[in-house]
Amino acid sequence: MSLILNFINAVNEGLMKNNTSSSFISLAKYSNNFQNVKRNYTDSIRPGGWNQLKASGGSMKKIVIIFMMVVLSGIANFPRLWAKSPTLYVVTRSTKVFRLSNRDNPTVGLFSTNDQGKTWNHFGWKYTKCFSVSIAQQKNRQLFYLSCGNGVLKSDNDGKNWIITTGWNITECLKTAIDPTDPNIVYAATAYGIFKTTDGGQSWAEKNKGLTSTFTPTVIIDPNDPDLLFCATESGVHRSKNGGENWEPIGLLGLGIRTLIQHPKNPELLAVGTEDDGVFISEDYGKTWQQKINGLTHHTVYALAFAPQNPAIIYAGTFQGGIFKSIDNGANWQAVNNGLRLLDIHALLVDPTDQNTVYAGTLNDGLWLSENGGDSWRFIGLETSQVWDITM
Repeated sequence: MSLILNFINAVNEGLMKNNTSSSFISLAKYSNNFQNVKRNYTDSIRPGGWNQLKASGGSMKKIVIIFMMVVLSGIANFPRLWAKSPTLYVVTRSTKVFRLSNRDNPTVGLFSTNDQGKTWNHFGWKYTKCFSVSIAQQKNRQLFYLSCGNGVLKSDNDGKNWIITTGWNITECLKTAIDPTDPNIVYAATAYGIFKTTDGGQSWAEKNKGLTSTFTPTVIIDPNDPDLLFCATESGVHRSKNGGENWEPIGLLGLGIRTLIQHPKNPELLAVGTEDDGVFISEDYGKTWQQKINGLTHHTVYALAFAPQNPAIIYAGTFQGGIFKSIDNGANWQAVNNGLRLLDIHALLVDPTDQNTVYAGTLNDGLWLSENGGDSWRFIGLETSQVWDITM
């Protein structure tokens, strides 16, 4: 009913001017924004509007034409009108106001929101210093592996209960990766190398053979081949072709790699952010790498995010330089910091359903959202938090 009322209102805008083309312009505006219109009945119909429509000549034909224009121009927005908002998961490591002497520090750890930060849910223990989360579906329940300072935490019942799966020898876990074909197989990237479980965390085995450095900020699994792994180290990028049993360096030796990502639909496309040398991109599964820093004025890069819908679009989060965006696969970069209060960026995510919706996690200033591809940003929650990971 509200759609019909606003449809009539859009027609009225043109009819008040006795101009059919104005009605079309009003309808075009309406169809682009109808999902945000929240007006009541009296605001939606102007006095005499329907009678003017019938008296305008050829009324039925005009009604049909105008209605079809509404349908055709707005049809792409109908799914978003009724679609359930995807759940956003955010991991915070600490907050700006944390004090060792305080008994009641702010809650940190794993949070979720279904409404872009209007409301938040917290999972697990109130104060757990964590770095990232991996999520999979298992037996109609969500399976979480949370990478924390005290090891790998797991929940297999939608985050209601948690256990520590690792022992004293596996701490400072920075990232986990869940095998897409078997959720019992998980890799953990830690400050002491790569560890692997094949039984859902009941036991872990060290998998460092061939690594030139055991400080590993991240590990990723190729979406088409679960035995093909890539990991970032303090000494370049390494690859394993046999599920972590052996590793080999494949590029950027000697460089401190802080983040490593793979495009979800074009897996041959890899990108890394470094401590001092900006961004490097490979278009051939890591065989060759090219430095991409034109316009990138800050070269300490802690976060990267591809747009899943368009492999040419990539965002980079830097230390004290804010966010940079490239629309040509890294060939050129432009700062996109309008609205941000703090320029230390440690996490980025492009919504997989909308390339213009981008989330940014800051160090000590919470979570930020852009709904126009980075042109402007607004704060949406977790104030003073150090946001280390964002996922959907």
